[in-house]
Amino acid sequence: MGWLKIGTRKAPLLQTEFIEDLKGASTQHIETLSLSITPRYPFVTTDTKDKDLPFIPAAEVSQRISAGAGGLLIVVDNIVYDCTDFISEHPGGEQVISSFAGAECSWQFWRFHGKQDMEEFGKALRVGRTEGLKNKFREPNRYVGLRRWGNDVWD
Repeated sequence: MGWLKIGTRKAPLLQTEFIEDLKGASTQHIETLSLSITPRYPFVTTDTKDKDLPFIPAAEVSQRISAGAGGLLIVVDNIVYDCTDFISEHPGGEQVISSFAGAECSWQFWRFHGKQDMEEFGKALRVGRTEGLKNKFREPNRYVGLRRWGNDVWD
């Protein structure tokens, strides 16, 4: 098995037949193949603070889906998450996330998830920050702590 050199890193060459077809030569003669790979998003670690994430314009977030550019982006509290690989692991099913592709879904997210969920799963999915996307659904009123006040009578 050969090695595939990508930039300064080497990775095992797994698809030897593809490389043979691509170069028209035996894999024994191919020691390295330089590829120009453009990452979908700049590299972001889990240690990167939200304010230091790269800015992605709202138009780009929402147009990626309609343009068929790939990647499943959602926005929660102006942070862009790439859920492309996570969607198949989502306990609530794929349809829930895919229905918010390229859209803002903060209140829906927080209705079903807590801060611990965001820390555990969300940090690794962050790819950027954005501004200006509006949630397409109005958040319904939440009634908390209903009880009588003073002389109010409930019928």
